[in-house]
Amino acid sequence: MSVRVVSVLSAFVCLAGGAHAQSGDAREVAGEVTAQAPNSTIDLTLEAGQVVTLTTASADRLDTILTLLGPDGRVLAENDDRAPGDLTSQIIHMPTVSGQYSAVVTGYGDATGSYTLSIADGVDVGLSSDATLIDERVVALDPDRASVSQDVDLAADDILVVSTFAVTEGLDTTLALLDASGNILAQNDDRGDGSLNSQLVFQAEEAGRYRVEVSTYGGTGTGELIFSLATDPNAEVPFDFTTIEGERFARHTGTIGSGQTEFDYPLQLEAGQTVLAVADATSGDLDPVLRLVGADGFPVALNDDRGDGSLNSAFAFTAPESAEYTLEMRRYGSGESSGDFQLDLSWVDASVVDTLQGLLENRVSLSGPELTILSPDFRVLYTLEGVDASSTEYAQSVSDALQDMLDVQVSRIGWAEPIRDDDGRYRAYVADADGSMGVTYPVQIAFDNTNTGDVRETTAARTVFVIDNDFVGMGKEAPVHSLMRATATHEFNHVVQFGYDSEEGLDWLYEATASWTETTTVGGDQDATDYVETDFDAPEMCWTTSESGFDYSQWTLLQSMADSYGEGIIVDMWENSVELDGFETMSATLDTVGTTIPDVIQRWRAQNYALAYDLAPVFNSTVRIHHTMDSEAGVNSKGGLEQLGANYISVDLDGRYQFSVDGDAGLELLALGQRGDRVEVVPLGRGGSIDTADYTGLALMVFNRTMPDAPGACSGVGYTVSASPSVGGAPASAAYSFSAEHFGSSK
Repeated sequence: MSVRVVSVLSAFVCLAGGAHAQSGDAREVAGEVTAQAPNSTIDLTLEAGQVVTLTTASADRLDTILTLLGPDGRVLAENDDRAPGDLTSQIIHMPTVSGQYSAVVTGYGDATGSYTLSIADGVDVGLSSDATLIDERVVALDPDRASVSQDVDLAADDILVVSTFAVTEGLDTTLALLDASGNILAQNDDRGDGSLNSQLVFQAEEAGRYRVEVSTYGGTGTGELIFSLATDPNAEVPFDFTTIEGERFARHTGTIGSGQTEFDYPLQLEAGQTVLAVADATSGDLDPVLRLVGADGFPVALNDDRGDGSLNSAFAFTAPESAEYTLEMRRYGSGESSGDFQLDLSWVDASVVDTLQGLLENRVSLSGPELTILSPDFRVLYTLEGVDASSTEYAQSVSDALQDMLDVQVSRIGWAEPIRDDDGRYRAYVADADGSMGVTYPVQIAFDNTNTGDVRETTAARTVFVIDNDFVGMGKEAPVHSLMRATATHEFNHVVQFGYDSEEGLDWLYEATASWTETTTVGGDQDATDYVETDFDAPEMCWTTSESGFDYSQWTLLQSMADSYGEGIIVDMWENSVELDGFETMSATLDTVGTTIPDVIQRWRAQNYALAYDLAPVFNSTVRIHHTMDSEAGVNSKGGLEQLGANYISVDLDGRYQFSVDGDAGLELLALGQRGDRVEVVPLGRGGSIDTADYTGLALMVFNRTMPDAPGACSGVGYTVSASPSVGGAPASAAYSFSAEHFGSSK
């Protein structure tokens, strides 16, 4: 599965190397997960109150799942990936009773291979072996003790690493570092590893006493946490924006929330002046975004996460001409974060623009000497050493595949060419993609893509991307070359997408389009049919659900649209994304062919049932049948049918029946019946008559045609479907049908 990274300046996690620095010596136990023994168990004797860190590693790059069982056999904790993109697993646990525990290691997706399990006292917070532990203890917070502080003496250039780990599930910790005068030097809410734990990495410019404060988000959390302080000379220090020299000329403060989501500030710039804008959240969970808009109403600078491990924002911009600009301070569009902010504006040297851009350009670094393969349109960077090692032959095959994909995506399908680097090429890395098949990063907002004709984009971006160097440990049966070609076309399609819009509110569109592109460009090398199972197993889930994997698996919706209106409709949708956002992007596209989102989704849900796709023979699933109706008692569903989702009910009744649905106003019934070599779709609305003798097989589809308020804003409803004998009148007629070629052979 590939990963797309959308933020303009994506935050990185400033953790040190992976060696443990717990208070006790770690011991390692070797094990193996095989097809014959998919569960590998290690027995542990643990004492009450003893903090233990269990971490897997695998030379085979086995994607592990780690489970901790208590003395009574109950599951106490489970972990798949210890951090986004990391195939290893980790559990940190503090037992409440002494006894015999068990650590169980399995492979994700039935993957097999060898592993080692490291068992260490204390907490692994990512310190190197050269770290010096200052303090590590359990802290209890409650309404009477909302925060805890500790003074720490640092020498000049010491690198302080402060970390929390919540022992109490759901405890959202925060950290702040203050100087001797009480000024806040650094803050952190979430450390960026997918947890609610916090971490600060700070390098002292001068010797002195500092104060660390640990609390919880909002100051209302209750529970226990492990509080760790250490100095580590090998810790990676985030870029410090306060070290940029300049002349501050304005400071703005305010509060962003449901009442006011944006502040606008006029800004007069003279030709050649360079302004640095730095936005910091000073309270709450605010995720600030900065945008500078020119006199013509088009943006000229934009930043979400500035690259120092925080959610804060910053940009530097040199004015090409004298004009009045508007600086917009807002929150990240896909969330409802809120809190106070401080916005500082300074005059700085023009070189600061290049300094900040460098934070993005160099976000991919190889583990050995960098080698290059140049093709007419691509610069492929690879190495022969370290974890990123590949071979010149493999890198050349990546280069060849990318050239093929550029031609087919642009020349045949009709995508606009994306934005190139200054050397006129697209930059690709062959490297360890940290558990993903590939990843694409936007590194510069170019705003307008000149390759799209007379359309002026506002968030088109230039990118770099990574294709995995070996695809080991992913549980994939396909040959490496096939996986590489599937990934090459998938990731290059993300590059294409960013040439239209790097901030599309219909987030589903990114991965769904890239997955669909695999099926239309690389033939049997495609990997997208492996994703179908996620949606087919849970068709009741909302279209655009934020649940993991559905955006990949719902590429079949794009194929359903292409079957009805041609492949060009997918390109049309991305062209509409330039000026529209969210559901409007798709609605405007469907308006041109005279249909609506609910009608297209309804047809897609019926097509999924019929398996009416050319690639259906290699699908790994059929749609889930939720119920069987074998009596006039009908079917009751208590809830869970989300907006634009469907439930399928197999009908095992003989004769003519009146079927009806009772529930939310957006619910409707469709009959799906096989007649000969076709699967007919018969709309019944809230109720209608069907003669089961007309079909060799019959199902009802309960469809919720209600639109969510926004993409991903999903909730479920219940319903009752009833059946009663019907006499008189003709049964309802089919509105359309699908080929039953694959439906019949799959049942």
